[in-house]
Amino acid sequence: MEKTKERKKKMIPLFLSDLDGTLIHEESAMISSDDVQEIKNWQKQGYLFGLVTGRDRVFCMNLLNRYEIVPDCLITCNGAMTFWKDHRIDASLIDLSVAKNILKELEMYLDTIDPFFTAEDGSNYFLREDDPKRIQKEFAYLGWVREESLKTYLKSRTEGLAKISIAAKSLENVQRLLPEFQEKFANVEVMTTSKDYIEITRKATNKAHAMTKLIDHQNLNLKEIIFIGDGSNDIPLFDMLECTYVMRHASDAIRKHAQWEVSDVAEAIRKERESR
Repeated sequence: MEKTKERKKKMIPLFLSDLDGTLIHEESAMISSDDVQEIKNWQKQGYLFGLVTGRDRVFCMNLLNRYEIVPDCLITCNGAMTFWKDHRIDASLIDLSVAKNILKELEMYLDTIDPFFTAEDGSNYFLREDDPKRIQKEFAYLGWVREESLKTYLKSRTEGLAKISIAAKSLENVQRLLPEFQEKFANVEVMTTSKDYIEITRKATNKAHAMTKLIDHQNLNLKEIIFIGDGSNDIPLFDMLECTYVMRHASDAIRKHAQWEVSDVAEAIRKERESR
C-alpha cells in the first residue's frame, strides 16, 4: 500500500514557468489575469506549480504574493538556487575568491556595464562605487538597491555568490561582450538572459542542473514535468524535458528546441489540463 501511495505521489504533474518574457509580460511587467487564473485552476486540481528563472527568490515571492499564488518550488538565479516549498534544497555557488577575481576584471569595463550581486534578502549591491544615488535611481526597478558598494559588502561575506549580474545596457554590448567574457572567464558559466543582461554562475550550473537536483530530492517523474520558457538560458531545460512549450515571440533558434509553441502560459496550462 505504501509503495502505491508513493508511486501516485511521483505522478503528480509539475508545471514550471520561466519568468521574464514568459510569465511576466514585458510591456506591463505584470502577470496577466488569464495566466493567474489558469495557474490557480491548475493548483486547485491538486497539481504542482513553480518558477524557473534568473531572478532571485525574494523577487519571485513578492511577485507571486501580489497575485496570491503559492509556488510549490522555485529554481532561481539561473539554477544556482533550488527551493521546495520554503526549504532550500541546493545551492551551487561561485567560490568567493573566484567571484572577487571576476569582479576585479570587470572593473575595467565600468564605462559600458554595471555588474551587481543580489543578496539573499533581495538587496542589490553594485560594483560601481561612484554616484550611488544615480545607480539607485537607474536601477530602482530591481527593488532594493543599496548605497554600500559590492566590494565593501564582500569584505564581510563568507559564503559564495549565486550569480553575478551584468547590466550591459544594450543588445550591441551583449553581443560584443558575451564571447569575450566567455573566453576570459572560462572557469564559470557566462550566459545572456535578456537583450541587455549577461549573467555569471558557477561552472556547469544552469536550469537543467537545478532540475536534476529537484527531481532527485522529490523523486519526481520526468515525464510529469512541464516547462515553458522563451530565452537561450531555457534551452538546457527544453533539451532535458519531454513536455516543453515555448513562447511564440522567441527566436527561431530557441523555438526549435521546444515541442509546442503558445502565446502565453494560460494557453499551455489549458492544453495540459485538457489532456488529463
